[in-house]
Amino acid sequence: GFRNQNFNPSYAIEVAYVNENDNFGREINTATNMADLKSFIGCLRLTTTLRVQAPFESFKQGLKTLGDLEKIQTYPEAFCSIYCHKPGNLSAKILSDLFTVHTLPDVQALGFWNSYLQAVEDGKSATTMEDILIFATGCSSIPPAGFKPTPSIECLHMDFPVGNKCNNCLAVPITNTYKEFQENVDFAIRNTLRLEKEESSHYIEH
Repeated sequence: GFRNQNFNPSYAIEVAYVNENDNFGREINTATNMADLKSFIGCLRLTTTLRVQAPFESFKQGLKTLGDLEKIQTYPEAFCSIYCHKPGNLSAKILSDLFTVHTLPDVQALGFWNSYLQAVEDGKSATTMEDILIFATGCSSIPPAGFKPTPSIECLHMDFPVGNKCNNCLAVPITNTYKEFQENVDFAIRNTLRLEKEESSHYIEH
């Protein structure tokens, strides 16, 4: 029998009446909490494949109907570029073109923004192109179908940039000098991504 059989996986358990003369019994007897116990007795199983099995089989049937499935299976490398998305390298021009101006622009702030993108591309900044995209959209690369809504940029009178991942909107600060602009943007992006990573790790651990 099992005592203290609460759902909380961190609860300690006490196992009794187990035959210790077989391997299963000895493993059960080493369990210290509910998570270990459930793993031993087979309650913990990865089931993600079951969720996609039916759609995947339907997709395969469609390819088979078109006569493509056999060709793909015979020449997988030839079809890789068609069916598999490979994120391209981000550049200053790509990011500059990606973000449309959302409001009446501040010419100087937009100039600072483009200079900042070039500095990042040249390795003269503490951030990367991927960091900027994650800060503004939550994605580290541009999706094959693009973003919806389209990423936008606006210039506001504030000290630090703000990324709105729900709307894919990036608000950059209006500053007096480029040095101030770069320092503030670097600081905000670096620390925001660090905090998000720490929060994500904390959530996974608990």
